Amino acid sequence: MKKLFVLTLAVVCVLGLASLSLAAEKAVSKSASHRMLGEVVSVDAAGHSFTIKETVKGGEAKEVTFNLDEKGKVMVAGKASKLEDLKAGDSVTVRYTEKDGNKIAQELHVAKPAAAKTSKSK
Repeated sequence: MKKLFVLTLAVVCVLGLASLSLAAEKAVSKSASHRMLGEVVSVDAAGHSFTIKETVKGGEAKEVTFNLDEKGKVMVAGKASKLEDLKAGDSVTVRYTEKDGNKIAQELHVAKPAAAKTSKSK
């Protein structure tokens, strides 16, 4: 009877530690997701990458390059699009993770497409 109690207690402890480990792993993966707002500077559709300009505190701008995940989503005006549809000047929100020093974009939402430049004649 004593052996059964000890065995049961050991199994409960192992299961408890395993569930805590899984919960901690999920928490880390959720916190690893970041968001950034910025303006598109350039797009390399062939290389599945793009660069945005983020304005940081103090008005200083920094350029950040992302690689689009192979399962990444690009949304323009609420519709599914492709990386090729991005244009310099588009206002975007990027949800990304960092892996091996690279920023990997999972979602890219174009909030405000860049206005087409029109020439005014006087």
